[in-house]
Amino acid sequence: MDLTNRKIIQQLKENSKISLESIGKNVNLSTPSVRDRINKLKDIGVIKRYTIDVDYTILGYAIDVIIEITIKNNLYQDFKSFIAQQNNVDCCYRVSGDSCFMFKVRFKHMQEVESFIDSLQTYGHTKTHFIFSKII
Repeated sequence: MDLTNRKIIQQLKENSKISLESIGKNVNLSTPSVRDRINKLKDIGVIKRYTIDVDYTILGYAIDVIIEITIKNNLYQDFKSFIAQQNNVDCCYRVSGDSCFMFKVRFKHMQEVESFIDSLQTYGHTKTHFIFSKII
């Protein structure tokens, strides 16, 4: 991966709708060269998809939490199935350390937080962190 490809990727991360012409001007390449590089990055799997950055607070999801869970009674598969069905879970990671999984969840109301945490007790012990602000 050369510096030019890194610059192209960075620009696409910042704005996935940026024109190939604009990218080309920023990296000193022609539009067809930029297109070829992006297509190659797609072909080898570096670029998997284009996405958007949603402001969930505007949609009413004012509460963001990160939850750690330590699975009990070997309920790993059951937990994975449960968490995959939750529409308000942004991401879930299998981690090392004291916890088994960490995941970010969005809520509209505190009652939803409590209810969700209660539903997790079937699978293990939880530790909840409320997110105050995003740094990067």
